[in-house]
Amino acid sequence: MKPFTFQQGTGTWEAGTAPSLVHAYVPVDLGANPELADLVRGIRTTTKDDPLTHVGDEWFHITLYQLSAKPAAEVTDAERHALAAELTRQMENVAPFTLTVGSPLVYGTGIIFDLGPDEPLNQLRTAATRAFEIVLGTEATSYDTGVLHLTESYATAEVDAEHYRQLHRRVRRVRPSHAPLHVDTVALVDVVANDAEKTITWQTLADVQLGGGTR
Repeated sequence: MKPFTFQQGTGTWEAGTAPSLVHAYVPVDLGANPELADLVRGIRTTTKDDPLTHVGDEWFHITLYQLSAKPAAEVTDAERHALAAELTRQMENVAPFTLTVGSPLVYGTGIIFDLGPDEPLNQLRTAATRAFEIVLGTEATSYDTGVLHLTESYATAEVDAEHYRQLHRRVRRVRPSHAPLHVDTVALVDVVANDAEKTITWQTLADVQLGGGTR
């Protein structure tokens, strides 16, 4: 395992050139999902002495899209309003759904939760991507969201192979290893990455309810 590096598109997210970026997230409310909160606490407990920065309760999210072509400061008010409106239109036909979070996976740069089933998540990502492409074009991002997941922590230091194996074993023993997550909202957010502290924080620009509506 080695320290996590935040990405802007296919390159490194460097705060000096792009202090914040617009994203589409599924915000994850641990208070509304107590079984998931218990699972997160179990992971935090068993990894409390490992070189990891755990995601704060209020900052859990699933990344659907990153606007990597330009920093948030260059996204005009008109573009932001258009993105919120188009996200709302795209989400009108996407019904709320429930995911299974887990098992937790010790990754090369931290700990993530696998998510399933894939179909509703991929439908959600497709709808979010379509909204950005309609407003800003197909070249607005070069960021690959890959297999969608929920990040629990970011690695802050390199560990040797034996430490990595022991970490994997400890995480594997956390029970229960799965929890439900109800998804009913997509958020348009202005995201700040702090590479020194390995944290992600954001300002919400719009909350879009699945099935239609903006809060």
